[in-house]
Amino acid sequence: MMINLNAIAEIKKADPDGYLDILAGTPSMCRDIWQQFQAQSYDLAEFDKIVVCAMGGSAIGADMARFLVEKHTKMPIQIVRDYKLPGWVDEKTLALVYSYSGNTEETLSGFVEAKKRGSQIFIVAAGGKLIELAKKYDLNYFELPKNYPPRTTWGLFFYITLELLIKSGRIKSGLLELEKSMAAMDKIVAANQAEIDIDNNLSKQIAVSLTNSIPIIFGAEHLASVASRWKKEFNENSKIVAFYDEIPELNHNLQQGLECKKELKNSLSMLVLSSELYHPRNLKRAQIIQETFTKQEFDVTTMQIGGKTYEESIVSAVLLGTYASVYLAFLLGKNPVLFEAIEELKDMLKTKEYTDGLDF
Repeated sequence: MMINLNAIAEIKKADPDGYLDILAGTPSMCRDIWQQFQAQSYDLAEFDKIVVCAMGGSAIGADMARFLVEKHTKMPIQIVRDYKLPGWVDEKTLALVYSYSGNTEETLSGFVEAKKRGSQIFIVAAGGKLIELAKKYDLNYFELPKNYPPRTTWGLFFYITLELLIKSGRIKSGLLELEKSMAAMDKIVAANQAEIDIDNNLSKQIAVSLTNSIPIIFGAEHLASVASRWKKEFNENSKIVAFYDEIPELNHNLQQGLECKKELKNSLSMLVLSSELYHPRNLKRAQIIQETFTKQEFDVTTMQIGGKTYEESIVSAVLLGTYASVYLAFLLGKNPVLFEAIEELKDMLKTKEYTDGLDF
């Protein structure tokens, strides 16, 4: 039997590790760490391109920042979620090495390769091997607070990436309204906390709509990486299969999926993230997706993501999706904090042969 999302006592019982408290503290956590990072000074050499070595929650914050980096600079930036770096990474590359735990093996592998190529390295972690390596080789680094679920620290990597480029003069000061974007997160927290009843709580409504289906999230431009984040939050927090796709690319392939069997249609729920900041043609495409898929009897919901700036829109949408995934976890009888399947996989991958092969 599912819990009642209007019953505070039931929600508290379903949330023994206080995930909702962590969510409520996200804006202040981001604000505090951003201010601490602002106070630091770093001696950065010249660079003309950026590679980010990261996985999971550590990568997604940088991925969301990538849209703004590409908008406000002429530098290419690539997020590498793998062991190997692209061939163009060299001594003129700024390698941002991100891992909340500091022990992510793919990221450590990227670090080793970036160091061998003479890249300028900047490490962000909460400890682990990466902080040890930063100190050993006298590299630039910033140490994060410990004891957070790694996926909840996405905002730290988002703001640090942008602030580092402001510090280095690559993004002009004043172009980004980072403080205002944190205030936008405050509004999302206020509107989606447990005390707000389901009739006035969008994230609870989304959760209820997904209790018996597989979500596919669509987003364009600055919300494309956010759609990816929603997919991963449903995976990690709600413990369900979920997918995402990008507008306009999906109109060139997934659109033809309108012809799939009715039995499959009934198992899917499509969530379209729309924004007034989109290119006019992408706004039109979001509207057409709603119309065409609904006509073919798919369950489709379009959500207008607010925000006067890209920064506000990005962080607001992320937090909304996280709330929805946590409430869905409660409805499905899952603890959103637990991470058993992924931890089991990590244990299976912990082989001495591999770690001995990393030349530190």
